[in-house]
Amino acid sequence: MLFLSDLDRTLIFSYKRLTEDNVCVEEKEGKKLSFMTPVSAKLLCEISEKVKFIPVTTRSLEQFERISFPSGIPRLAVCDNGGNLLINGVPDPVWRKRAEEHILPAMAEMERIKSYWESLEDVYFEVRLVDGTFIFTKSHTPLETLRLTAEKLCPETVDLFDNGDKIYAVPKGINKGAALQWLRERFGEEIIAAGDSLFDREMLQKSDIAIIKKGELTGEKLCISQYSESGDDPDYTLLTVKKILEERGILC
Repeated sequence: MLFLSDLDRTLIFSYKRLTEDNVCVEEKEGKKLSFMTPVSAKLLCEISEKVKFIPVTTRSLEQFERISFPSGIPRLAVCDNGGNLLINGVPDPVWRKRAEEHILPAMAEMERIKSYWESLEDVYFEVRLVDGTFIFTKSHTPLETLRLTAEKLCPETVDLFDNGDKIYAVPKGINKGAALQWLRERFGEEIIAAGDSLFDREMLQKSDIAIIKKGELTGEKLCISQYSESGDDPDYTLLTVKKILEERGILC
């Protein structure tokens, strides 16, 4: 069995929810950024001993490498929203070649979007091509920025997303759902997937069991076997995985 999980807000959470007993799992320049509860940290170690835990994140390679998992570095991890697979921390060239079949045809449109976003007053962050995979920045008016982008540039090879004030232009075919399919082809095992945002929708839809953390997808009916939303419990994802594994006799 594979356990695929989004990271931010699904498995780890920011300093904004810091309490004294939480475990820091990410630091940058001496600043503590992300945390897990002691319960989740312990559960991740137990679960990782029984099933293949594979983080699936939109984080860049550099952002992912900042995370110190309580269970140790996962042997496999998907970064860049599906653009890269890390094997023991090293990008897999075979996976990347497959991803570039979608990335390269979208590059011209992404460059046009990058130039357009750089011209907008409401965009207040550097417009970045992240790991050669997708465009990212921040806008004071994210929905309006994406609406204007769609109207003016009419992208055909790129999908547009927002997540709070963050906005993205991602090549079609580079998404967590495609990443799940590639992993299923590779391993042929039952898949539990957990997530909370629009980036996670396709991954959850294509999983065998979907765990929906409270967020943008709350209330959506995504697949036949689905666990209910979590409220705002930071331990919900891993407690639910534990329940599933216990029901199957995998975790006692």
